[in-house]
Amino acid sequence: MSMFIWIGLMLVGSIAWTIWFLKNPLADNGLDLQQSNIALGKQKKIELQNDLEQGLIDQEQFDQALEDISSTLALELNQAHTKISNQSNVNIWAGVVIVLLPVFAISVYYNLSNYTPVSQAAVSADSQPLSLEQSAAKIKQHLDDNPGDFEAWKMLGITYFELGKVKLSLDAYEQAYQINSQDPRLLVEYASAMISANDDQFVGRPVKFIKQALELDPNAPDALYLAGMFAASVQDFELAKALWNKALNALPEQSSDRQALVSILQELSRVESGNISNTVTVKVEISDKILAARSADDYLMIYAKATQGRPMPIAIQKLPIKAFTGQIVLSDMNSVMSEKLLSQYDQALVVVRISTTGSAMKQADDLQVVSEVVRIADNPIVTLKLD
Repeated sequence: MSMFIWIGLMLVGSIAWTIWFLKNPLADNGLDLQQSNIALGKQKKIELQNDLEQGLIDQEQFDQALEDISSTLALELNQAHTKISNQSNVNIWAGVVIVLLPVFAISVYYNLSNYTPVSQAAVSADSQPLSLEQSAAKIKQHLDDNPGDFEAWKMLGITYFELGKVKLSLDAYEQAYQINSQDPRLLVEYASAMISANDDQFVGRPVKFIKQALELDPNAPDALYLAGMFAASVQDFELAKALWNKALNALPEQSSDRQALVSILQELSRVESGNISNTVTVKVEISDKILAARSADDYLMIYAKATQGRPMPIAIQKLPIKAFTGQIVLSDMNSVMSEKLLSQYDQALVVVRISTTGSAMKQADDLQVVSEVVRIADNPIVTLKLD
């Protein structure tokens, strides 16, 4: 009889512990896990950018890793949401557990020897990384049920921006802004997206957001950098230099961003002194036939790219056809990546493209012409014709 009393006490203790477990951890931890996943995803992106700038990975590896991070975050958001939504059923499950736990305990004892683990292949099949499109859909699905999730709206803005869906990106950032308009990082990201959507023009709300971000955090390096870009765009190089130096001082000594700012400041000094490093002068002749067939608002994209490897531009200028005066000069100031300046390349190809969208990816109706290989050190003058 004492054995049955002992077994009964064990079952009562197990039931009490299980009820406590269902009542507390599930109710308390769901939202914390969700926020931790978002914060971890952002930190991984920062580390990934640092690896790219230090040359530890190439652009293709960076793009793939960025897609994996967004995919993982979307999966985790969905899982966190599932845990939160299940809380409303805790009381029902507690009752079920009270009834079934004794049966379950006995069943486990008799069936433990026949237990077969789930295969690793099955687990892997359920956790395949999502594409950026799928990630955006998962995050959007999470936001349908959690419209007040500020961090998720920001992540959706980043994901849409990476997909080239600028309008959707701006809409997501606007939702985040309506929830929290006092987050300096959001203000900088939102301003950057608007500047990109507006042909790199610093007008209207972006300028307001940059100023607001600096009022909230006067030493925010990313806000100072963007403010310096605005100053440089209006030819106020003294102000740009002051802002970038302040950003440099605000960065930790070990930050890889310091070298990028040092390179920018060195190039700015060369511009001020008139001692600009190697340049490529590009003259473009567009026939009257093409001008008549294209809109004056179509984009003229002029860039230099490596002779081998990925077709990513080294340095680029993009402007509406109506604003083109017949010639542009590519220099280190137009370099896409501050650690891979135009002057650091020995040879390059010059590309001229007319595009309706201005997208980095060549579209079906784009017109394009490519030069012969040119030597950057020769400060070449290249003439290309579109006819």
